[in-house]
Amino acid sequence: MIVNAPVVTPVSFETDPVSVDPIFIGRDDDVPKLVHMLTQTHQEEEKRMFSIVALVGMGGGDECQSKEAILRKLKDALKEKTYFLVLDDVWNEDIKEWEGFMNSMSGVTSTMGNGIIITTRSQNVASIVTPLEYTLSGLSDDECWSIIKEKAFDANGEVPPEFEMIGKEIAKRCQGLPLAANVVGGVLRHKSEEEWRLINEKGLSNGEGAENIKEILKLSFDYLSPPPLKRCFAYCSVFPKGKEIVKQDLIELWMGEEFLQLNKEDDMESLGNMFFNVLIQNSLLQVAKGDYLGDVVSYVMHDLVHDLASSVLSNRTPIRYMYLKKGSSPIPKEVAKHLRTLIFEGDPSHTKFSNFKSLRNLTLTSYDCKELPNSIRELIHLRKLDILCTSIENLPGWIGELHHLQTLSVGNGGKKLPNTLTYLINLRRLYVDSDKLPVKIGRLTSLQTLPEFSVGNEKGYWIEELRSLKNLKKSLKIQHLERVCDEKEVMKANMLEKPNLHELVLQWDEVDFSERNDESVLEGLRPHANLKKLTIDGYRGKRFPTWLQGEGSILPLHNLIKLNLTGCSECEEITLYHLPNLRSFFIRELKSLKCLPKRFFYNHCNLSYLDIYDCDMLEALPDGLDTLNSLEVLSIERCKNLKSIGNPSCGGEGENQGNLRELSIRDCGELMELPRQMLELWAPTIEVLELEGLRSLTNLPMLIDCLAKSSHLRTLEIRGIPKLMSAGSVESWDLGSLKWLEIDVHEEWPKETSVAINETVNGILEGCCNSLERLTLRRVDIWEWLPQSINRLTSLWDLKLENIGIEELRVENWEWLPQSIQRLTSLSWLKLENIGIEELPQWLGNLSALETLRLDGCTKLRCLPSMDALKHLTKFGWLYINNCPKLSIDSEWRNHHPKLIIR
Repeated sequence: MIVNAPVVTPVSFETDPVSVDPIFIGRDDDVPKLVHMLTQTHQEEEKRMFSIVALVGMGGGDECQSKEAILRKLKDALKEKTYFLVLDDVWNEDIKEWEGFMNSMSGVTSTMGNGIIITTRSQNVASIVTPLEYTLSGLSDDECWSIIKEKAFDANGEVPPEFEMIGKEIAKRCQGLPLAANVVGGVLRHKSEEEWRLINEKGLSNGEGAENIKEILKLSFDYLSPPPLKRCFAYCSVFPKGKEIVKQDLIELWMGEEFLQLNKEDDMESLGNMFFNVLIQNSLLQVAKGDYLGDVVSYVMHDLVHDLASSVLSNRTPIRYMYLKKGSSPIPKEVAKHLRTLIFEGDPSHTKFSNFKSLRNLTLTSYDCKELPNSIRELIHLRKLDILCTSIENLPGWIGELHHLQTLSVGNGGKKLPNTLTYLINLRRLYVDSDKLPVKIGRLTSLQTLPEFSVGNEKGYWIEELRSLKNLKKSLKIQHLERVCDEKEVMKANMLEKPNLHELVLQWDEVDFSERNDESVLEGLRPHANLKKLTIDGYRGKRFPTWLQGEGSILPLHNLIKLNLTGCSECEEITLYHLPNLRSFFIRELKSLKCLPKRFFYNHCNLSYLDIYDCDMLEALPDGLDTLNSLEVLSIERCKNLKSIGNPSCGGEGENQGNLRELSIRDCGELMELPRQMLELWAPTIEVLELEGLRSLTNLPMLIDCLAKSSHLRTLEIRGIPKLMSAGSVESWDLGSLKWLEIDVHEEWPKETSVAINETVNGILEGCCNSLERLTLRRVDIWEWLPQSINRLTSLWDLKLENIGIEELRVENWEWLPQSIQRLTSLSWLKLENIGIEELPQWLGNLSALETLRLDGCTKLRCLPSMDALKHLTKFGWLYINNCPKLSIDSEWRNHHPKLIIR
């Protein structure tokens, strides 16, 4: 909540298995009109602190802190900044509350020209909060049809003519409402022509506005199948509007309510995932966050959809589900006895849980809660207990009496869980740190989720406890494998018989045991072929297991998409079987590694991410790196003996198609050459190029020439490399996307090449003069060298001039700042390091956008510009001073700039 404004939950869409990228249709004409309304300035409003526009139209979609605390945070966040604030889907029509909100915003705003947009479906809200109002017109029928097509058919799929004719009729009934088109598209997906016709003729009327969209939402609900899916949907309304809900929590709550039991053969988790995906497909839930693999992590529900779900529940009595906010009145006993789900935000210490005889799901979310109330002991039907967001450190022994418990989520503090926990034979999900696990965890044979298991030295904590946990799913991390004696012992874990594990982390501690048998232990940890992600960390064997090498008749890991080898300090080579689906490969801190297999890149042609870090003995990569047409990110760092990244392949022209977006090679001092053919292949798609600490590189000029084709380049960093210059001309380069440039002109470059280097840097700056936002120049000996084009960087807001004039003999060459800097009117951050000037120029006051000035190692600096010279710097707030021993700062400076840090 922002003071008196409604809570707005930000929604960021991520690609996921069941929903395509968000569909953007229409509004091209509205955007410039809104921009004009926000930016136009009338004479009487020239000193206005912010402009407000109320955006009126039909919809497309926490605990509150104290007002004072929020205002303090806002004031710090907005200090000296110009902001653009969006308040989405506002309904508050209380004039006094809006006046209080606007006064509060005025109090935390210190700059002019800010903008606020308020979206609302209420004309009253628009008339109360602002003199500027913009009403969104509906989408056209064609635009609605475009949305329906995207939802109902696969991307780029052709629409049969018979469907298109009916679909365009349905699009008219959406009356320009994007949410209606989105929802009805989900309903039509996988339906026959006859079903489309039936929905058009009988499922939709010609209602107006909100009534029409409610009817379409109800249509989507009516088509939900099987019937328990409708109960799952309605249940979602137990959460407040706008609240972001974790997908896994929701499925566990559905399990506790027994919504996911169509028949005895059904796996509840799989059914829950299927139900969730159907709700996403039908736009009844919206993706809020996804993980890096594209799987949905959390969701939100549009408020109109929430209204529909609430209306379904309101027709059912008695009340079964409740979200009790902090400060709410106690629940009457008559209501409590029927509740099946209770999410409790306040302190539960005075609540008599024995009144909640029917409770299945209980979530406590107050850090005031320090002990689990004893009355919970009587909740014999409880399926899910979540105390993750409490201060409860220890569970009582009676926890083992809750025999129906399926899910238990415990906080990070406290001691081990009681041994009685192993009586919970129906427990399927246990979220707890591995060092808290009770003895003999293997008794929990129904367990499906156990994120971590730590091998102990005492019986009951041995790795054999994993033998009976055959139903484990998703991910498992096994720690302290150095405590396992040999292959015979580790075989008792029966890892091969866990087909539902998709991610496995095997970790050895660095404690040095003289009789470690890492090779035999890892050999016995062979996982099932369904495994997708594998991490081996701290392994001290010299060779990797046969099941990773693919020797003999072992079933290969053909489903593996990610492999992480970290801290395997004794391994001299990596021998991998062909892993056709491997996408990401991390090789980190393999200190003894000398080489990769010769045909490694040819055998793993689907690699998209390759990370090699801190491999001291690695001398060369195998040939064929350029054959990886799927490679998007290549990072090589701290491989001090690496001399070659391999030769390009001998494939014909056009055979290899580069797709690389990020290339980072750092601190590889012996690397002599980056093959030009590879850079030319990658140049058209490269977005980030970082080269640092490559002191032996001989062909940098030719590599720089390749940048002429890099129109998508956003970040360029070249540091610690000789001969930073182009072999040709850089005048015609298109670097219009470049935003971040960091260049080190190296202390060892010969003076005869200084002109060529200057021309190269100047040419790069010319190519990005309208786009560059951040510039760092290091090791510039004389200011005359500073590129002339620097004063044309119209978007530059961050400038750092560092390590200037390393040698004392050159002090006389940099005793002044080039005046071209004062033309950088967008500059908000300026750092000067090792500058030999005695006084900063008064023209610093011309840098009207300056917010932060940092001075490092300016050992001759005696005084700062006068306060009068800086009076126009209305945004200036921070001054950092480090190692400037002669600098004297008077009281006027200290009084006017409290954000002064001196070291």
